[in-house]
Amino acid sequence: MPSWQGGSRNAWKEESMSLQGVRGRIAWVDLASQETKIEAPPDELYLKYLGGYGLAAYLLYTRQRPGVDPLGPENVFGLTTGPLTGTAAITGNRFTAVGKSPKTGGWGDANCGGTFGPALKQAGLDAVYFSGISEEPVYVVVEDGRVTLHDASDLWGLPCGEAEERLKDRHGKNARSAVVGPAGERRSLLACIINDGGRAAGRSGLGAVMGSKRVKAVVAVGGGEVPVAEDEKLKALRKEILSTHYQVTNPMYEFYHNYGTPGGLESRVRMGDTPIKNWMAPPEAFAGADRISGEAVRRIQVKPYSCWRCPIACGGRVKVEAGPYAGEGHKPEYETLGAFGAMCLNDNLESICRVNNLCNDFGLDTISTGAVVAFAFECFDKGLISEADTGGLKLAWGNHQAVVELTEQIARGEGFGGKVLGDGVRRAAERIGGGAEAAGMECGGEELPMHDPRCFPGLGVSYVADATPGRHTQYGSWFVEGNMLPEDLDVPKIAGRYVYRGKGEAHKFASCFGHVVNAAGVCMFASLITPGRVLSEYLTLALGRPFTLEDVLAVGERIANIRIAFNLREGIRNVERFRLPGRVLGNPPLPSGPTQGVTVDNDSQIRDYYEAMGWDPETGVPHRAVFERLGLDFALEVTRG
Repeated sequence: MPSWQGGSRNAWKEESMSLQGVRGRIAWVDLASQETKIEAPPDELYLKYLGGYGLAAYLLYTRQRPGVDPLGPENVFGLTTGPLTGTAAITGNRFTAVGKSPKTGGWGDANCGGTFGPALKQAGLDAVYFSGISEEPVYVVVEDGRVTLHDASDLWGLPCGEAEERLKDRHGKNARSAVVGPAGERRSLLACIINDGGRAAGRSGLGAVMGSKRVKAVVAVGGGEVPVAEDEKLKALRKEILSTHYQVTNPMYEFYHNYGTPGGLESRVRMGDTPIKNWMAPPEAFAGADRISGEAVRRIQVKPYSCWRCPIACGGRVKVEAGPYAGEGHKPEYETLGAFGAMCLNDNLESICRVNNLCNDFGLDTISTGAVVAFAFECFDKGLISEADTGGLKLAWGNHQAVVELTEQIARGEGFGGKVLGDGVRRAAERIGGGAEAAGMECGGEELPMHDPRCFPGLGVSYVADATPGRHTQYGSWFVEGNMLPEDLDVPKIAGRYVYRGKGEAHKFASCFGHVVNAAGVCMFASLITPGRVLSEYLTLALGRPFTLEDVLAVGERIANIRIAFNLREGIRNVERFRLPGRVLGNPPLPSGPTQGVTVDNDSQIRDYYEAMGWDPETGVPHRAVFERLGLDFALEVTRG
């Protein structure tokens, strides 16, 4: 692979590139030697894998040996962008953290919005990757295509938002930072990566990986435009889509714009999509859903928040005026309300705002943190732990003071919360023992999100068949069941939500399309509002190479297979390692409510998906012919397993 070793400050600008939309430069930082190399991947790799976790999966598969310690020096950690990040494409603001996950032992990634991703592209790089471990805390600055390392001793231990503000004061108004908080510094497996004070790359435990390398922050000093092949046409397409699908009567746009993700809480509780009482109870067990609903959140919102150049503006700032939880911060998302609310039978919105602020300050994934709190409540309820274990804390269902106190212990790494729960559900169950694993709602080591396969059975496939288990944001047949995909995509039909055979082609189509959404650097919400054809049009205008929907699906299929290949080479077969707890699939079924009596036949769904993908239906291992067709010959070794 060609590389560029340094030279003049503007040398990266002087090399000609035929492919647009990408900067054509990625940085490799050896933290042990503090040396940096800039490489220029060939256009072919961008066209095959795009960017984000697509290109990252190829690079880590081909450069990192299997079996490395996820928190050791050989694990490569990266922050990556896609070809639409930083462009006029609507919601072109996403970046992805990547690396081997310390939670699952396999492929790990975490997608995030905000302002950092576009700034990284504007600063001249598509991605920055780290190997080794720094002797002392450092932060990294990317500016004008160059990478420099700086002492972070004065930032170590600071909350995420405060660290971001200090770095902006130090490096100017165009500086944007992706940071870890104290949780990541001490390598808590619940740790995430934060930008904009409350936008989180939350899943896979990658905050612990970044912290293990003693990297406090990556600062991108951006400004200016990212060059694309057809700038005026891309801007015109943006304007057209805004006028026809956003600035008109559009229920989905208006929902996200007016309420954001919290708007779905109350209705999803009623329909049985939000898990209640650590997945044990039907909706009627949580009578207070209206008190933590989108409307309730809207009443305390003081101003909206949008990621970089996003017309949806689904975020916001909220303020609790008085009481023990007084304070201001980012509004809690649906997942946060579900995890700390419905899962714990907690209908005190102010307490959820407080724990949301704690998670943002300390750099914790709210899904996993809320899930481990609910797990602890169930263990307490069943007598597996007592007040003697918790230091006098009574973990009774609905006790909002206990929710806050336990979260604060986890955040600070102190007390029962910090010492027992601070690495997530699976490790907590091992530490508690006595059958505590039965209360652990996780898959492959990753805590489950707040969407229920008993309501949308296709989720069961996404949760176990993707390279990253327990992900509601991986597209699949549940998007078809919920009628969420744009009509013009002509997605393969399914017979019905609870008809378990015949969904494989629909799941393959949706998941491959979703992989390109994620790898390209645009937001899932926009992909649900915008016509499906627009994604290929964006890529054509940005990259300067023709893309059709068929091309999009082919790239998505290649990305799906290289991510699975990473896991297989680590000795992970999804069918063996990623299994859902019985209650999540309705075994036993709930006795009442909208999903009363439902038991999901996940094995049939998974088998259909594997057959559609050309993977062995028994083992989930791709057939050799699939890798040959997709140009993955370098990974054929895993197809023999």
